[in-house]
Amino acid sequence: MKIVLINPINRSYVVMPSIGLGYLARQLLKDKNEVKILNCLKEEMTFDTFEAFVRGEHYDVYGFQMFSYDFSSVKKHLEIVKFLNPKAITILGGAHPSGDPYGVLKSLDKADFAFYGEAEIGIRKLIQNLTGSGKNKNLQAIPGLIWRNDDEVVVNPREFVNDLDSLDFPAWDLQKPEEYPRAPHGAFAKNFPTAPIIITRSCPFQCAFCAGKSISGRKLRKRSVDNAIEEIKYLHKNFNVKEIHIEDECFTIHKSLVLEFCDKLIKSKTVVTWGLPSGIRLDTIDRELLKTMEEAGCYSVAVGVEFGSQRILNLAKKSITLELIKEKVALLNETKIKTTGFFMLGFPGETKEEIQSTIDLSLQLDLDRAQFNNFMPLPGSELWAELEKKGMLSNVDFDKFFVHNVACVPDGMKESDMKWFQRKAYISFYLRPKIIIKLLKEITSIAHLKHLVVRFIDALK
Repeated sequence: MKIVLINPINRSYVVMPSIGLGYLARQLLKDKNEVKILNCLKEEMTFDTFEAFVRGEHYDVYGFQMFSYDFSSVKKHLEIVKFLNPKAITILGGAHPSGDPYGVLKSLDKADFAFYGEAEIGIRKLIQNLTGSGKNKNLQAIPGLIWRNDDEVVVNPREFVNDLDSLDFPAWDLQKPEEYPRAPHGAFAKNFPTAPIIITRSCPFQCAFCAGKSISGRKLRKRSVDNAIEEIKYLHKNFNVKEIHIEDECFTIHKSLVLEFCDKLIKSKTVVTWGLPSGIRLDTIDRELLKTMEEAGCYSVAVGVEFGSQRILNLAKKSITLELIKEKVALLNETKIKTTGFFMLGFPGETKEEIQSTIDLSLQLDLDRAQFNNFMPLPGSELWAELEKKGMLSNVDFDKFFVHNVACVPDGMKESDMKWFQRKAYISFYLRPKIIIKLLKEITSIAHLKHLVVRFIDALK
């Protein structure tokens, strides 16, 4: 079959190869399918140019990676595909279908199938089913498949990949890192080309706002360190990759794994810098770990601080104290590792005073960068389920599910209040002389400067 896997048009600033689509492509290539990865952000596509793409080349299957903020965009993509190529099979996967498995096919009627959770096993079996003599006869046996049985939406049980080494590397030849612009996760990269990898899947913690469990479950699974090092060596040798971004949900949870990784990366003599832009838990780091990471080339991490109120930290089930946050950030300050703090504004039940305490904490901690996101009730999270039971999500607008929009407002506040707090947070943090000087030292080009200015202005809108 001729298959295209698509990262859709959206507002994201992150223009990097997709690890998820790369893994899916690798599985599909094993059956001699013809596979293309289309990153609409990289290609700077509009819906007009996407329509021209569909008109210009026939594909049997269109697969879309989908976050909640992609909802309207994916709907438009699907309409274009089905209008121009009605017989094409359309498949959805990623965070949104996994978080809302029973609703996604009801709300997107142009989608034929979707996947709940990891799709490497299921998508290969689905394509085999669609191309074989038993076409559509045994859909219930495909792990994680979301499908229609007449008017009923059926969600098959998930199957997790326990042996991550068995997946083989993502199809890097279909999304060569050197062909991507310098706009990585986190906005800053010390070296280029940059490539994302994952070494572990899942996170066992219970944060109420997180929907990670809807894709990867609670059981932490690990690649062998040797396998991860081989991928880094492969990327360095074949694509001249000079920087690695480890995108794990909780890479530092097993200290022994990180120490082994650092030791073997050093011994491999593969000269790459690396960072952890997706965030790590502060309660998983210590002085020895940070020192070893720095020696192995780590120069940047993001940390989930989230809130400046202990009451809200407890409500969010972060299982961390303000004292420990300050202690661990101080440990990071003993190194040369650049630290970004993730903060959340407008948690359900949060007061204006507590939001201000979050802004105050961001200024007290010696951070290099900070990101202030308005709270979003992510489908698949504990809070989504709670708010849904209370009838608070009946008119949810997924177009607002972006970091600089306001998707949910605490009781007693208005949307304008939340935008004011977010603007105040960014201005208070970044318009300090010491932060401006730090950032100016890290800017690599005029294009990079423009990228940062656009992001900052967008945050203030």
